[in-house]
Amino acid sequence: MGIYNRADGKYIKELPTYIKFFPFIMRKRLDASVYFSQKIDLSKTMEYMKEHDVKIFHIFIAALLKLGIEKPVFNRFVVGKRVYQRKDLVIGFMAKQALDEKSKEISVKVYFEKTDKLDDVKRKVQEKVDIVKNKGEFNVDSTIDTLMALPKWMTTLIFFVIRKIDHLGLLSKKFIDDNPMYVSAYVTNVGSIGLDAPFHHMYEWGTTSIFAALGKIHKDYIIDDNSQMRITDVANINFTIDERIADGIYMAKALNDFKSYMENPSLLE
Repeated sequence: MGIYNRADGKYIKELPTYIKFFPFIMRKRLDASVYFSQKIDLSKTMEYMKEHDVKIFHIFIAALLKLGIEKPVFNRFVVGKRVYQRKDLVIGFMAKQALDEKSKEISVKVYFEKTDKLDDVKRKVQEKVDIVKNKGEFNVDSTIDTLMALPKWMTTLIFFVIRKIDHLGLLSKKFIDDNPMYVSAYVTNVGSIGLDAPFHHMYEWGTTSIFAALGKIHKDYIIDDNSQMRITDVANINFTIDERIADGIYMAKALNDFKSYMENPSLLE
């Protein structure tokens, strides 16, 4: 394991020159952040949810998973000015023991297989949520508590060393597995608390190249394929993406596919 062989990714040598060049002019994810907004027509999705006993959050994650399988560039990340293909399909999100202000937020990380379908996504997500509700924490939470109990200079030094080790590709698989910011995509379902989707910020910590926010289900106007305006159930989804992993045309086609999955959940079976 080293610079060209990380525990969580394979270094991609054969890339277009401009993709290789991006990390030199956009050194941070914040420099390379691009934003996409989608309004999802849920007229078919709502019927599907009732018939198959699934939530929109399950469909949301399953659509991202399918996107990562069919468009593997969306499962890449940049570290140390190098582009890597992630070895796993993994989604991160925040969960709470209860929907109130006092409950602790816990960062959850779920690993998936390429063969997983919507039912598998529902089961795996629910297993993690149940752990949060019953146990209340994962390994990373106790680690954070320990770090925050140290003097600030010591915590700063520890993070500096970790970043240098990460830059060299020497982080252990256990460290990566326990860390919620080393994921294919980090998602947030603010619709569950009655909010519309924000554009989430990027983190320099970790390797996440995609943040996706799902807003509340509400009524709105849409223009259908027959150029007719109608009112239906919709949800807004906003993406923040590290531009260094793919060009604009690839992103646009991939996100159009994602919209189709959300609007036609049977494609996820």
